[in-house]
Amino acid sequence: MSNPDRKDLEQQKQAATNLAKVLWYYNLVYEVGNLKQKIVCPFHQDANPSMLVNLENGTWFCFGCNEMGDAPKFVQLMEKKYNGLNDLQARRKYNEILKSDKVSNIKVDTVAKMARSSPKQLYDEAYDFYHGLRTPDWLRDEEEEVLNARSYMENRGFEPETLQRVKAKVTYQYSYGLIFPITDNGKFRGWVCRTMRKDIEKRRKYLYNAGFSRATTLCGQYGSKQYVFVVEGYMDRLRFIQNGIDNVVALLGWKMSAQQEAKLKAAGVTDIISALDNDECGRKGTSYLKTISGFNVTRWCYMKGLKDPGDMNADNFKVMYKKTMLKYQENNNKKRRKSDGRFS
Repeated sequence: MSNPDRKDLEQQKQAATNLAKVLWYYNLVYEVGNLKQKIVCPFHQDANPSMLVNLENGTWFCFGCNEMGDAPKFVQLMEKKYNGLNDLQARRKYNEILKSDKVSNIKVDTVAKMARSSPKQLYDEAYDFYHGLRTPDWLRDEEEEVLNARSYMENRGFEPETLQRVKAKVTYQYSYGLIFPITDNGKFRGWVCRTMRKDIEKRRKYLYNAGFSRATTLCGQYGSKQYVFVVEGYMDRLRFIQNGIDNVVALLGWKMSAQQEAKLKAAGVTDIISALDNDECGRKGTSYLKTISGFNVTRWCYMKGLKDPGDMNADNFKVMYKKTMLKYQENNNKKRRKSDGRFS
């Protein structure tokens, strides 16, 4: 390689490292397993990740608002939008970011190494990280981090007993302080962190471990009964558990994958009670479930004004549960009568 080529490569490597540090500083990336990834754009009202980040050459482009640039440009736009800084002030901020302790260990070499990690290596790292954290006593622990996390969850309507039951822990990290194990019928598959900070929540609520596959995972318990409750998110599943429902799975999305479908069928599940969110995506997800051969689908009876299980409290949960199970029994009776008439 000629000296000019080597110089260009080093400059590209430095640009990529700088962009990785900037994105990490603003809590916009939390794992660097992919050199090219999409993130939620902070420069416009972005519901789905529309900004493509290239950690090979240090550039970014948003397909939603058409902004593009490198690491300095990113800081310039961020500081102007959120802190009102001019270009000179933003440049000073950029230099401060590159020197900050928060990003001192971020390097493109590390990114490349992680990108080459095998699925088993990533799984082992996730397993070791979660199981290496201290197990708190959510009922009696007086540690500050535990108290803060418990207060946050109680304000959202979750009891310490529920956190104890699902083996939640604290990460002792600023951005994502709560961590939950993701288990598939009792087998550890990975973890998910939840931020407790409103400024970070606007950009990204949840952080999954590198290498985690939502499509191949059913988060929860299933197979002990012929029916299972299906929800979208981890917190939705937590709400059902708090109300005494164990056979509930979270898709971690609104549409069931082929692998998730196969897992339920292999476990002998024939009936699905869809408590996917009471919105357009949840209704689309429920409609899709009804197209799957081999499943009898009953829709959860949401009360007017409730968007998802996270909005439920103990009282209205009981009302909706009772109404839903009556509807489920009616559907089963109709199916049985139809079957009897067909084969009589």
